[in-house]
Amino acid sequence: MYKKSFVILLILFFSLALNISNANAKQQPLRSINQRLAEDLGDHQSYADSDPGNYDYAKYIQKIYYRDRKTIIIRVKPGFQKMTKNDKSSISNQAYALTRSIQPNNDKRPVTIEVKHNKKLIGIKKPTQTNYHWK
Repeated sequence: MYKKSFVILLILFFSLALNISNANAKQQPLRSINQRLAEDLGDHQSYADSDPGNYDYAKYIQKIYYRDRKTIIIRVKPGFQKMTKNDKSSISNQAYALTRSIQPNNDKRPVTIEVKHNKKLIGIKKPTQTNYHWK
């Protein structure tokens, strides 16, 4: 009788441990994705002077990261705000393309893209929108 209870308790323990490790596994990739985004953006910024046709957008981006699985934050540098809406959208789309190269949207879950200067929201593109809304 004790042996049966022990086996049940052991199964419950392993089940709980497996659930906890799965929850941690879901968060860990987000950290590693954001770290890789920072590294790749740094590379693109170093290439921007020698190959402006492909990497010029990186001069205006301070940081790109996933806040969560549904939201990408693009933090921009001061010169970004002086640009036309079309240029802002183009640069933001290139930054978004960098996120897609690292984290393909395998689950086809649409994301919201927030463009911020300092901590102020200056542009947003929601999953239901085709264009950015600039403030």
